[in-house]
Amino acid sequence: MAKQPTAKGKTTPPAPASPFNPPVDPQAVEKKRRMILLIAGLAALALSLTIYLLRFDRVVGLVVDDAWYVMLAKALATGQGYTLINSPTPGIRPFYAPGWPALLAIFYKLAPNFPDNIWVFKTVSMVAMLGAGYVAFRYFNQERDVPTYVAFALALAMTIYPALVFLATSTVMSECVFTLTQLAAIWVIERGVRTNRVNPVWRFAALGGVFASYGFLTRPAGLGLLAGTVLYLLKEKLFKQAIIFAAVAVLLVGPWTLYSRKYAPTPEQRAEQGANIVQPYTTQFWQRIAGQPLSGTITAGEVPARIWKNLSEIGRYDFGGLVLYPLYRPLEPAEPMRIGEEGRVISLFFAALALVGFISVIRERMTLAEFVTPLSLGISCLWGWEQYRLLLPLVPFLLFYVVMGVRFLAQLYQKLYEEPRPRAILLPMLIVSWFVVLTCLIGNIQFINRKYDPVPEYRLRWESAYNENEAFIKYIGENVPKEEIITTQNPALVHLYTGHKTVASDDPVSQWETWNKLGVRYMARTSPVPLPKPDASENKYRLAYRTNGILGLRLLDLGLPSSRTPWGK
Repeated sequence: MAKQPTAKGKTTPPAPASPFNPPVDPQAVEKKRRMILLIAGLAALALSLTIYLLRFDRVVGLVVDDAWYVMLAKALATGQGYTLINSPTPGIRPFYAPGWPALLAIFYKLAPNFPDNIWVFKTVSMVAMLGAGYVAFRYFNQERDVPTYVAFALALAMTIYPALVFLATSTVMSECVFTLTQLAAIWVIERGVRTNRVNPVWRFAALGGVFASYGFLTRPAGLGLLAGTVLYLLKEKLFKQAIIFAAVAVLLVGPWTLYSRKYAPTPEQRAEQGANIVQPYTTQFWQRIAGQPLSGTITAGEVPARIWKNLSEIGRYDFGGLVLYPLYRPLEPAEPMRIGEEGRVISLFFAALALVGFISVIRERMTLAEFVTPLSLGISCLWGWEQYRLLLPLVPFLLFYVVMGVRFLAQLYQKLYEEPRPRAILLPMLIVSWFVVLTCLIGNIQFINRKYDPVPEYRLRWESAYNENEAFIKYIGENVPKEEIITTQNPALVHLYTGHKTVASDDPVSQWETWNKLGVRYMARTSPVPLPKPDASENKYRLAYRTNGILGLRLLDLGLPSSRTPWGK
């Protein structure tokens, strides 16, 4: 055993072995460490599963997009192709990428009865989140050299992050699978770079290309992952790996890109369906709120203001929600949450801390994550939409940079001492990372308490809103003739429940002539929140049905196309 240096630079022989100072067996120490880690991992798995199962519900389609995903999965599973089977005109293809619906289609084929199969789809998201937690731990611990229990805390915080848990258990959205795919791609590529030139690392580049390509086919935001990986491999002078990665991406993404351009919905088809699923992303980009034509459009000169607004939103609110979730985010969508000036300052502090951590990491070594994160943030800030939801797949990396910011401050503090004190750096990292785990746990407990509140009026409105929408749509299916075409805010969900052909009701004035040509007679006003009172335009038509719940959902009989008055006149 080597002699140990003293504080003055002298050496002293190691203490002899004794009952009070037994010899250290490295293999025994490592075995004990692995056993502790295994037990901790099983405990984390049990905790995560408990949270997911307690938060699990049967809600689908209230976000609207997830109803489209399920309907497209049904179309693929039943051999009707990647088409909008709800449309009166057959063969209309969506602009949505097919990665998530294609995965759901596999399970739709195994469990074809809607809505009884919703639990299967949500299980896919839950398993994806558990897998993402495992990948995050391995990545941070092995590829980023983060101390074991800090990496463990980062992985656990991401796995039980309340917003991601909500998407997995209360929707059928794609974010959870995309989070796993992005993490897996970054882990695989980084591992290949670290292995480097010794082993045949082309396998890592090819596998990373598969993950990154599927990520892009799941969410267009995956473009940051594709571009960032190529730039990173070129920066590392791994030209062969860059070529292999790019070739795999072109092979997997290219066919969809060509197909979607060739079979893009025509102007007539877009006018018929009316929903944002048939709007190209280039059109949605210029809308003030993406996917909402009535919000108006912006000009090129307004893009910098949009970027600044989104950055400000991320700094003043979203980083606070990242670290202190229960204080910044509502328990469920549409629930009001007011953040005071102090809260905005605290959120900006965490944003600055993450920026410091990001810069400190770059000064040491710029890895793939340092390419992907800013590219993904850039794509997000260009988009006219709430930033928080767009940032969720980046949660593990943003938390990592916050912890690295803490490490940097601890290193500055350590410089006050002449001799190294590793614990002075590790301890703050442990405190902050496990504090985030605690806030995530509190957020989930609050949600679960509300979900199972003994007083029904105090329970979550998300589930009661779904129950009211479901009962309303079932009434339509039982009372409206099957040949009637229905216009509604949620075309996919109405079609899944009733089998009726449906079109979107977002813009009645501009779509009126199209509805007349199609013979649309009924308007189903669905909504996850209480509808406003009927205005003058709506009051002109016969109210065929209204729910008794707090949402006040309504079915309007617009009359025969040949005799009715145009909307708004």
